Amino acid sequence: MAIQTILRMGNPLLLQLSEPVKYFNTAALEHLINDLWDTMRANNGAGLAAPQIGVLQQVVVFGMQYNSRYPDANPVP
Repeated sequence: MAIQTILRMGNPLLLQLSEPVKYFNTAALEHLINDLWDTMRANNGAGLAAPQIGVLQQVVVFGMQYNSRYPDANPVP
């Protein structure tokens, strides 16, 4: 969907509590997950949480086939 800006350490938003997901199988949740994947891959990451892109929901994505930052790590589906 879209690559988002990753908030950096010290951003006050990262200190706030995130809300659990209440409704699954929604377009909004699918959009958020796609944004997380796109942002994580664009930044050569291995995982990313919604608060790191400014969304205070308890959503996280992780996984990689190969990541140059972690060359000895096994793939995570």
